[in-house]
Amino acid sequence: MIPSRRSFLASAAGAAAGAGIAWLALDWGTVDEALAHAASAMEQRPLPPFTTLTPDEARELAAVAARIVPTTATPGATEAGVIYFIDRALGKEQGRSLKLLRAGVADLARRAARRKPGATRFSALAAAEQDAVLGDVERGEFFQAMRFLTMVGMFGDPSWGGNREAVGWKIIGFEHRRSYTPPFGWYDAQVARER
Repeated sequence: MIPSRRSFLASAAGAAAGAGIAWLALDWGTVDEALAHAASAMEQRPLPPFTTLTPDEARELAAVAARIVPTTATPGATEAGVIYFIDRALGKEQGRSLKLLRAGVADLARRAARRKPGATRFSALAAAEQDAVLGDVERGEFFQAMRFLTMVGMFGDPSWGGNREAVGWKIIGFEHRRSYTPPFGWYDAQVARER
């Protein structure tokens, strides 16, 4: 059975949250600030410059995020401003992650050139080619970090920024409430459907 986009994203968000617990525990304030920055950046015209990433790095990482949560009939990572969340999060106490992501961008460029002679960057590949390249690296640290950062930027609480106009929540059918009662998370959705 092929999972729906909604069920895939809900599962991926849960998995990413699990993988990123250590990162969140280290600096929740950084996450909050990065989400707020992403929301503010997406409202500005022209879009503001990046504070940590170079324009080339941002273009490449945005392309990766856009393949993790692509724009389809519903908004994706691009519309949620995920790259601005990543830019801000990496500028704080996540220097180790910045080094990892920069190495990943260089690796993607090499893989893009092998896949398509003449290609000098991942973002220049067609979507199917990008997916094939990401399939080759999906078990590595770079992809795991990008998946986590993309999911946090996509599904974080909009009151703290990011997840612009709650696009991530709309995709997975999450309804924000002022208070929650058990069972939490995925089970809330199940309970709501069974009513």
